Amino acid sequence: MKKVLCMILACLMILGICLSVPSCGTKPPDIENVYDRLVECIEAAHEVNVLLFGEGLPVYDREGEEEDLIHRYYGVAENGLEYVSVYTKYGSIEDIQLAVEQVYSKDYRESLFETLFTGYASDVSDGTILPAKFAQDEKGMYQNSHVAPLVTGVRVYDYANMEIVSPSNATMIRVELPSYSESNPDEWVILDLTFVYEEENWYLDGPSC
Repeated sequence: MKKVLCMILACLMILGICLSVPSCGTKPPDIENVYDRLVECIEAAHEVNVLLFGEGLPVYDREGEEEDLIHRYYGVAENGLEYVSVYTKYGSIEDIQLAVEQVYSKDYRESLFETLFTGYASDVSDGTILPAKFAQDEKGMYQNSHVAPLVTGVRVYDYANMEIVSPSNATMIRVELPSYSESNPDEWVILDLTFVYEEENWYLDGPSC
């Protein structure tokens, strides 16, 4: 009898764990159970995307009294690098990395870090290395003016019509989300976003812009 009770208790414990951890099943979660986290990710990703793919951080200009003082003190950055202003919430590469880690999955953010802070080889035959967007040394952080913005404008999302679509499962979901750009409000598009469950939360597994 005791053996039977122990087996029942063990089964109940396993069932309880599986109910709390998405990876124990194959069925994707209901949208209402992940809605708040998905919205949180997408909203936070907007600021991160402007930082990574858009205009980036405020920098000191090459002209003007304040800028002359900055450049006399620090020197003039070379190769398209501009000094990032100290009046920004992201004062270091570590600050940028922490912001990205709140939004994007581990695999995707590692590829972003390589592109943003190291540079990467282009597809051309000579293996040209494209420049990193950010760099840092003892003087502060720099932003490369030769890296053109890929994201412009502000995107608006229709969260009321966000839905989980196939293929999706307990640890990976695809979401379709109606959206438009403020610069072109009559042109609606359906964004196809992918989220993965890791580190006990949901994260974007690709660009959201």
